[in-house]
Parts: sequence; C-alpha cells; structure tokens
Amino acid sequence: MPDRHDAAIKAGADIVVFIDGDGSDCPEFMNELVRPIQENRFDFVIGSRTRGTRELGSLNTQQIFAARLAGWLLRLRYGVNFTDMSPFRAIRSELLHSLPMREETYGWNLEMQMLVAQKRARILEIPVSHRRRRGGVSKVSGTFKGTILATFRIAATFFRVAFGGDRNQSIVAQTS
Repeated sequence: MPDRHDAAIKAGADIVVFIDGDGSDCPEFMNELVRPIQENRFDFVIGSRTRGTRELGSLNTQQIFAARLAGWLLRLRYGVNFTDMSPFRAIRSELLHSLPMREETYGWNLEMQMLVAQKRARILEIPVSHRRRRGGVSKVSGTFKGTILATFRIAATFFRVAFGGDRNQSIVAQTS
C-alpha cells in the first residue's frame, strides 16, 4: 500500500480514518466510524454508502453492482458481511500496520477488507450518507475506460488475496 497511512502511524495515531477527498463522503459520520474502535468493540469500521442515504447521482449502477458482487464474494470466501467497498473507513493503527497491503490502485479498499477478514478482526459496517462528488472527475466511474480498468484490477486483487495467501476463515462481520 502506498504511504497513505505512514504519517498517521508515525505520529502515534491509534486509529486511521480514510475518506475521499472529492467531497462525496460525509465527514460528519467520522465519529460514528471511530467510536466503536475507541470503545474497543471493533478493529475495523467501514461506512456503507449502499446502506446509507445517497444523493441522487452519487453512485452509478456499476458501482452499486460491484459493491453487491464484492459483498457476496467476501461472504462466500470469508463469512463476512459487507455491502460496499467504500473508501470511508476507520481502522486500528496496529491492525493496519500488520496488513501486507500491496495494491496501490483501484483495488486497495477491497484488499484491505479481505486482509482484515483474514486476520479475523472485529468488523463493523455502518450506513453513511453519500453525496455527488464536489470536485474533479472520477477516474473509475467517470469514464468507460476507467470502469473497465477498475473492474479488472479489483478482480485481480480479489483472486490474488483470496487464493494466494493466508486462507484463515473469518468470523461473521456484524452490521448495525
């Protein structure tokens, strides 16, 4: 994984939060992601855009389909329940540091979810609101080429992680 989290870990952060910089994620949900980790009830909390309130046009059909497909595959492979691959997430620093993250492009969020499941971490998914992006054009959903590239990269990440390394089964993820 790129050095996205290194500065936070080096600064002594106990929890690292990931959020998109395009204005689509709603930072007012950050405390809801962090609190279950602070209370030592969970190690990884992800915000589900598909379960939350979405502004019209914030997710396209292929993003919703991909989220459902990924959730189904993760349930089959690891017994965890995810409904989204949302980048809006919080994770305990020591858990993040222990993950052998390799993916630096479209599949990083799925890779993290899979590795967390392999580690049998305590997982929580909560519904969060999601808006249309406030800035820029999506490199994934904004173009046909981006969608195709992301699809192949995410699929490659899934197969590499699911069938290439630690095959420990995870406990079932809890959802609120």
